[in-house]
Amino acid sequence: MPLLSDEDREAIKGHFTLMTEDVTVTLTKAPGECETESILAELCELSPRLTMDIVESKKESAMLPSLSIGNTGRLIFRGIPSGYEFSSLLTGIIDSGRTEQTLSDETMAFLDDLQEDIHIKVFVTPTCPHCPQSVVLAHRMAAYSDRVVAEGIEANEFQDLSMKYKVQGVPRTVINETYAVEGAQPESYLIEGLKTHMEAEK
Repeated sequence: MPLLSDEDREAIKGHFTLMTEDVTVTLTKAPGECETESILAELCELSPRLTMDIVESKKESAMLPSLSIGNTGRLIFRGIPSGYEFSSLLTGIIDSGRTEQTLSDETMAFLDDLQEDIHIKVFVTPTCPHCPQSVVLAHRMAAYSDRVVAEGIEANEFQDLSMKYKVQGVPRTVINETYAVEGAQPESYLIEGLKTHMEAEK
Protein backbone atom coordinates (compact mmCIF):
# COMPACT_ATOMS: atom_id res chain seq x y z
CA MET A 1 0.00 0.00 0.00
CA PRO A 2 1.45 3.40 -0.99
CA LEU A 3 2.59 5.68 1.82
CA LEU A 4 1.68 8.83 -0.15
CA SER A 5 -1.86 9.76 -1.08
CA ASP A 6 -2.69 10.64 -4.69
CA GLU A 7 -3.07 14.28 -3.63
CA ASP A 8 0.36 14.29 -1.99
CA ARG A 9 1.94 12.66 -5.01
CA GLU A 10 0.58 15.32 -7.36
CA ALA A 11 1.74 18.13 -5.05
CA ILE A 12 5.24 16.65 -4.75
CA LYS A 13 5.44 16.18 -8.53
CA GLY A 14 4.80 19.90 -8.87
CA HIS A 15 7.55 20.76 -6.38
CA PHE A 16 9.99 18.45 -8.14
CA THR A 17 9.55 20.37 -11.41
CA LEU A 18 11.67 23.10 -9.78
CA MET A 19 14.70 20.80 -10.03
CA THR A 20 17.01 21.49 -12.94
CA GLU A 21 19.76 19.01 -11.98
CA ASP A 22 19.79 15.32 -11.08
CA VAL A 23 19.91 14.36 -7.40
CA THR A 24 20.90 11.06 -5.83
CA VAL A 25 19.95 10.21 -2.25
CA THR A 26 22.12 7.52 -0.67
CA LEU A 27 20.40 5.41 1.97
CA THR A 28 22.56 3.44 4.38
CA LYS A 29 20.46 0.89 6.24
CA ALA A 30 20.52 -2.40 8.09
CA PRO A 31 19.67 -5.50 6.05
CA GLY A 32 15.94 -6.14 5.65
CA GLU A 33 12.85 -4.01 5.27
CA CYS A 34 13.20 -0.28 5.85
CA GLU A 35 10.46 2.35 6.00
CA THR A 36 12.87 5.02 4.78
CA GLU A 37 13.61 2.95 1.67
CA SER A 38 9.87 2.74 0.96
CA ILE A 39 9.52 6.51 1.32
CA LEU A 40 12.41 7.15 -1.07
CA ALA A 41 11.17 4.60 -3.58
CA GLU A 42 7.84 6.40 -3.85
CA LEU A 43 9.57 9.76 -4.23
CA CYS A 44 11.80 8.44 -7.00
CA GLU A 45 8.68 7.49 -8.94
CA LEU A 46 7.68 11.16 -9.05
CA SER A 47 10.69 12.64 -10.85
CA PRO A 48 13.20 11.30 -13.38
CA ARG A 49 15.76 13.60 -11.77
CA LEU A 50 15.69 11.72 -8.45
CA THR A 51 17.46 8.42 -7.90
CA MET A 52 18.29 6.33 -4.84
CA ASP A 53 21.40 4.36 -3.96
CA ILE A 54 21.20 1.76 -1.18
CA VAL A 55 24.08 0.67 1.02
CA GLU A 56 23.52 -2.12 3.53
CA SER A 57 25.52 -2.10 6.74
CA LYS A 58 25.74 -4.73 9.46
CA LYS A 59 27.66 -2.50 11.87
CA GLU A 60 25.83 -2.48 15.19
CA SER A 61 27.34 0.88 16.08
CA ALA A 62 26.07 2.59 12.92
CA MET A 63 23.36 5.24 13.24
CA LEU A 64 20.86 3.75 10.82
CA PRO A 65 18.96 4.48 8.74
CA SER A 66 21.01 7.36 7.41
CA LEU A 67 20.38 9.50 4.34
CA SER A 68 22.93 11.52 2.39
CA ILE A 69 21.35 14.00 -0.02
CA GLY A 70 23.30 14.84 -3.17
CA ASN A 71 26.90 13.97 -3.91
CA THR A 72 28.75 16.09 -1.33
CA GLY A 73 28.28 13.78 1.66
CA ARG A 74 27.59 16.86 3.78
CA LEU A 75 23.76 16.85 3.88
CA ILE A 76 22.74 14.06 6.22
CA PHE A 77 19.55 12.91 7.92
CA ARG A 78 19.65 10.13 10.50
CA GLY A 79 16.43 8.30 11.26
CA ILE A 80 13.10 7.93 9.48
CA PRO A 81 12.04 11.19 7.76
CA SER A 82 8.41 10.92 8.84
CA GLY A 83 5.90 13.46 10.10
CA TYR A 84 7.11 17.03 9.79
CA GLU A 85 10.60 15.80 8.94
CA PHE A 86 9.32 14.56 5.59
CA SER A 87 9.34 18.20 4.51
CA SER A 88 13.02 18.49 5.53
CA LEU A 89 13.82 15.63 3.17
CA LEU A 90 11.76 17.10 0.33
CA THR A 91 13.32 20.54 0.70
CA GLY A 92 16.82 19.06 0.83
CA ILE A 93 16.19 17.15 -2.39
CA ILE A 94 14.67 20.13 -4.20
CA ASP A 95 17.44 22.50 -3.03
CA SER A 96 20.08 20.03 -4.23
CA GLY A 97 18.46 20.00 -7.66
CA ARG A 98 18.51 23.77 -8.06
CA THR A 99 21.27 26.32 -8.63
CA GLU A 100 19.55 29.26 -6.92
CA GLN A 101 20.89 30.31 -3.51
CA THR A 102 18.38 30.76 -0.69
CA LEU A 103 20.79 31.91 2.03
CA SER A 104 21.13 35.60 2.86
CA ASP A 105 24.13 37.59 1.65
CA GLU A 106 25.27 37.92 5.28
CA THR A 107 25.21 34.15 5.81
CA MET A 108 27.08 33.49 2.58
CA ALA A 109 29.72 36.07 3.51
CA PHE A 110 30.14 34.40 6.91
CA LEU A 111 30.54 30.98 5.30
CA ASP A 112 32.98 32.35 2.71
CA ASP A 113 35.20 33.66 5.52
CA LEU A 114 35.25 30.48 7.59
CA GLN A 115 38.73 29.46 8.70
CA GLU A 116 37.64 26.24 10.37
CA ASP A 117 35.26 23.40 9.70
CA ILE A 118 31.77 23.42 11.23
CA HIS A 119 29.74 20.33 12.10
CA ILE A 120 26.07 20.98 12.80
CA LYS A 121 23.78 18.50 14.53
CA VAL A 122 20.06 19.36 14.61
CA PHE A 123 18.00 17.15 16.90
CA VAL A 124 14.37 16.84 15.81
CA THR A 125 11.20 14.81 16.25
CA PRO A 126 8.49 14.00 13.67
CA THR A 127 5.82 15.80 15.70
CA CYS A 128 7.65 19.15 15.93
CA PRO A 129 6.39 21.67 13.35
CA HIS A 130 9.35 24.01 13.99
CA CYS A 131 12.11 21.44 13.44
CA PRO A 132 12.22 21.42 9.62
CA GLN A 133 13.20 25.10 9.59
CA SER A 134 16.36 24.31 11.54
CA VAL A 135 17.28 21.24 9.50
CA VAL A 136 16.75 23.06 6.19
CA LEU A 137 18.94 25.99 7.29
CA ALA A 138 21.73 23.65 8.39
CA HIS A 139 21.53 21.68 5.14
CA ARG A 140 21.60 24.87 3.07
CA MET A 141 24.72 26.01 4.90
CA ALA A 142 26.35 22.63 4.20
CA ALA A 143 25.34 22.75 0.55
CA TYR A 144 26.92 26.19 0.17
CA SER A 145 30.20 25.59 1.99
CA ASP A 146 32.50 22.60 1.88
CA ARG A 147 33.58 23.55 5.41
CA VAL A 148 30.14 22.65 6.79
CA VAL A 149 28.60 19.23 7.49
CA ALA A 150 24.98 19.21 8.67
CA GLU A 151 23.05 16.35 10.23
CA GLY A 152 19.38 16.18 11.08
CA ILE A 153 19.00 13.58 13.84
CA GLU A 154 15.69 12.06 14.91
CA ALA A 155 16.02 12.41 18.67
CA ASN A 156 13.65 9.59 19.65
CA GLU A 157 15.42 7.03 17.48
CA PHE A 158 18.87 7.83 18.88
CA GLN A 159 18.19 8.38 22.54
CA ASP A 160 21.76 7.75 23.70
CA LEU A 161 22.94 10.56 21.47
CA SER A 162 20.09 12.78 22.64
CA MET A 163 21.15 12.22 26.24
CA LYS A 164 24.78 12.96 25.38
CA TYR A 165 23.81 16.31 23.87
CA LYS A 166 21.28 17.11 26.60
CA VAL A 167 18.29 17.27 24.30
CA GLN A 168 15.29 18.23 26.40
CA GLY A 169 13.39 20.07 23.69
CA VAL A 170 13.54 20.24 19.92
CA PRO A 171 14.84 21.52 17.69
CA ARG A 172 18.21 21.61 19.45
CA THR A 173 21.14 22.68 17.30
CA VAL A 174 24.66 21.73 18.39
CA ILE A 175 27.64 23.13 16.50
CA ASN A 176 31.18 21.79 16.90
CA GLU A 177 30.28 20.22 20.24
CA THR A 178 30.60 23.59 22.00
CA TYR A 179 27.74 25.82 20.86
CA ALA A 180 24.08 24.88 21.28
CA VAL A 181 20.78 26.68 20.83
CA GLU A 182 17.20 25.66 21.54
CA GLY A 183 14.30 26.34 19.23
CA ALA A 184 14.02 27.27 15.58
CA GLN A 185 16.42 30.20 15.32
CA PRO A 186 15.98 32.69 12.47
CA GLU A 187 18.92 32.55 10.09
CA SER A 188 20.35 35.91 11.15
CA TYR A 189 20.13 35.04 14.88
CA LEU A 190 21.90 31.73 14.44
CA ILE A 191 24.74 33.26 12.43
CA GLU A 192 25.22 36.18 14.82
CA GLY A 193 25.22 33.85 17.81
CA LEU A 194 27.71 31.55 16.12
CA LYS A 195 29.95 34.49 15.17
CA THR A 196 29.98 35.68 18.78
CA HIS A 197 30.75 32.21 20.08
CA MET A 198 33.58 31.65 17.60
CA GLU A 199 35.15 35.00 18.47
CA ALA A 200 34.99 34.13 22.18
CA GLU A 201 36.64 30.77 21.50
CA LYS A 202 39.71 32.35 19.88
